[in-house]
Amino acid sequence: MPRYLLFVTKPYSIAVLKPVADFINGRGDTAMWYMGGSVRNMPAPGPVLRGKLDVVNFQPTAVLVPGNVVPYHWPGLKVQIFHGLGEEKPGHYRITGFFDLYCTPGPYITSRFEKLARKHGHFFVRETGWPKLDRLNNAASIESAKAKLGLDARDKVILYAPTFSPRFSSAADLLPAVKALATEGYKWIIKFHDLEDKELANGYRDALGNRAIFPSTPDISPLLEAADIMLTDTSSVAYEFLPLDRSIITYRATARVDKGINITQADELGTAIQRSIDQPSEFSDKRHDYLAQLHPHNDGQSASRVVAAIDEIVDQSSVRELKSKPLNIIRKWQIRRMDLI
Repeated sequence: MPRYLLFVTKPYSIAVLKPVADFINGRGDTAMWYMGGSVRNMPAPGPVLRGKLDVVNFQPTAVLVPGNVVPYHWPGLKVQIFHGLGEEKPGHYRITGFFDLYCTPGPYITSRFEKLARKHGHFFVRETGWPKLDRLNNAASIESAKAKLGLDARDKVILYAPTFSPRFSSAADLLPAVKALATEGYKWIIKFHDLEDKELANGYRDALGNRAIFPSTPDISPLLEAADIMLTDTSSVAYEFLPLDRSIITYRATARVDKGINITQADELGTAIQRSIDQPSEFSDKRHDYLAQLHPHNDGQSASRVVAAIDEIVDQSSVRELKSKPLNIIRKWQIRRMDLI
């Protein structure tokens, strides 16, 4: 019987792999979690392995990873699932030499990785879709999603989710504009990174008062479901919002800027919000085009395709066809020193 190990080191990675765990458990196979790094003391959504010896004894068929790092010395096929759809960010196409299989979300990213696979020869590529989006493809109504968060179904809800990267974050720039809109009839969901500057986050709390909620959940999916408008910057969360085909506003975006209204000055925010409310389908064609590039698998079955891809490679012993991976001595030494496991 196959055994699957789900390896996470960041809180937001749990939501990427949970649909895979649910599928595995649903068909009667075994899925175990390994919580490392910043999540080692967080509760897991399933049974957990606690140490390297446990992993060796478990002998996983495959180790599934949403991050960039995997303990290369663990048994099992090493599978990259990705932690987001932001393929334009540095490092997305960096080949570390530790993964046997890349499960890609859509044709644009697949084509790039297939080219890299032909060049390097030591990993497979299978287009599966991204498991985290299985939930959105089966999403309930926006009214019920708002109700679950204690929001009135009649309110226009703006989800603000800026990137954490100091170079690209809009949080400081947009605070005065958001403060100026505090008396308007919108409700806000503010989703900051766990490490966001506390003084800045408190500035938003003070500005919006009871017009906003500040959920602490690491899974943004329920917040996406409840939002009429997504406000962000360069964060790849904008791509996660595409399946819902709702209005997107970005601040100084650097890629696919026509997926919604891209503002370059903070004082343009109010006009952009009103325009999004008045014309919610304005950029719908572009949103559909980008979704077709990045994630056309909108049947809610990406998790099952990930497992099928793993099973196919393992059952056919295809991994034996791969070339030897690079030695990567320095990188391996760094991984063993990392506070991940």
